[in-house]
Order: sequence, then structure tokens, then C-alpha cells
Amino acid sequence: MLPLPRRLALALTACSLASCARHVPPERPAAALYRDLERVVTQAEAIGWHVDRIEVDKLQSEALQSACRVPGDDRARLVAWLDREIAAAGGPAERAYIARGRKIDEIDRLLTLSRIRLVLMRAMATADADCPFWIEPSPDFAGRQISDDRWQLHGSGGGKLMAARVAGESDLRFGGAGRLLLGRGFGDRSALYSGLEMGVRGSLPRNEEGERGGLVISLDFVAPLVYRYTLVNSYVEMEAGWLGTVSEQEDGLDQGIHIGAAFGARTTRTRWVFPGGALGFSLERTFPDDGPAIYLFKIGFRAALELDL
Repeated sequence: MLPLPRRLALALTACSLASCARHVPPERPAAALYRDLERVVTQAEAIGWHVDRIEVDKLQSEALQSACRVPGDDRARLVAWLDREIAAAGGPAERAYIARGRKIDEIDRLLTLSRIRLVLMRAMATADADCPFWIEPSPDFAGRQISDDRWQLHGSGGGKLMAARVAGESDLRFGGAGRLLLGRGFGDRSALYSGLEMGVRGSLPRNEEGERGGLVISLDFVAPLVYRYTLVNSYVEMEAGWLGTVSEQEDGLDQGIHIGAAFGARTTRTRWVFPGGALGFSLERTFPDDGPAIYLFKIGFRAALELDL
């Protein structure tokens, strides 16, 4: 768990053990619709939410993709739940803003709830006319923007910068890697993935005189077990697994261990996939048959696509 701050790691562990249930409507279709709209609205807020009418119009296509799949009674239940939550948070938002000294940061949660309600009410008002005829409401709706209790295929790749430590000497290396993982979500927070990552790295090692030689290419193979903890649009991952390395300078396969962490996010669904990206950190140690151990600290950004199966 090395690159992950200890306090955050402990908090995630405690939260996972306690199941850390989200505060959502009790009925499954209404809860799934709420979480879909929460993702849509909070991503729009992250870009910048300005005029309600304009922002709500922009989100209608995505909102209807979820709302059209939810029966009318469950949409109404979500409206009633949002009304109670807004009132409990001191709403309406304008009144709370004045009461809290006109500090917009003091009403963040209330603004998000109010905007979700605006998006939902617009979707409900136009659903009869705008919902495609091939999309039918279902009492079993489990969300279109979330991946709870589903199998998922994850593919990602990107570049990496590496710090190497060999026999007391430090150096920088560079490269990239791609991974293909199969995983499953468990509830609305946790997921486990496993698969294979293959990476290429290059180095310009020094000779005994301290001069750089030619480019040396190495291949890294990692078989990680990845635990993901999901927030709303972002997630934290921790992983560990087997490492295998093949180098131009060595014969055979050197084995080792890999541990790492990543901080990532994914956007709303684009057709069948969820685009996203993550900033990853890892620490690796290989155990050559003849020679000193090699330590590598890697940091890099990877773009990702995820597909619910």
C-alpha cells in the first residue's frame, strides 16, 4: 500500500468493512436513477455550472437515457425523496445561501441535490414525448451510469517514468504499459479485478567509467489483483501481484513482486463503454538469479475504457 497515504488507506479499509452504505432512496429503481443523475450532474458541476436552464438542457439526453427506463411511480418517489433531502439540508438553496452568509461553498451538497431535481423534473416533463419507443420502464432498473454487482472488462494504457535502484546506484528509466483486466463489482463501492499487464521500458545504463551506453530494452509482465473503492465519479485502487522481467542484457525470465495504487475517474457512458483515466504508482522488486535485486518506482497516467458485461 506504499504510495497510498496511511490515513486514507485506513479510512478505506474501515469503510469497506462497514459496507459504507450510500445515502440513497430505499427503492432500488429510484436509488439507481438518483445515482445515475448524481453522476451526470456532478460531472457537469466539475466543468462549471452557470445558468440552470442551459445546463439542464445540456444534460437531458443523458438524463432521459436513465429516466426512460424507470417507471413513473419510482420517478415520483425520487422527487419526493429529493424534496425531503433538500428541506433537511436547509433548502431551498437561495434561502440557505443567504442564511449562511452568502458563502457558496457552504451549500455545495444542497446545490447538487437541487440541480439533480431540476434535471429530473425536466426529464419527467418530456419523457412521454421524448423517450424512444424501444426503451421500456422496468422495476428492475439497476442504473445505466453505475456498475454495481456487474462483471466488467477494463482496458488501459499509457506512459511511465521510472526511478531505478540497483546495487546502491540510482537512475531514471522510461517506458509504457497496457493492461487488460476482468473484474466484478460487489455492492456499490467495492470491485476486484485481475488480468495481465505488459510493459516496455528503456534505459541507458552507465559503464564502469560512468559513461552512458546504448539503449537497453526490457519487457515487464505483471499479473495483478486489483481492489477498487468507488466514490461517485472517482475511485481509488490498490493492487499487488507477480512480476516477470525479460531484458536484452540478461538471459531468461527474472521474477519479482509488484505493489501499487492508483487514483482514477471515469466519465458517463459513451454508447457501451465508460472512458476514464488514472494516475498510477507502483513499487517493484525483481530477484535476478545472478546479480543484485532491482527496485523500480513507477509513476504514470493511463487512459482507460471499461465495458459492463
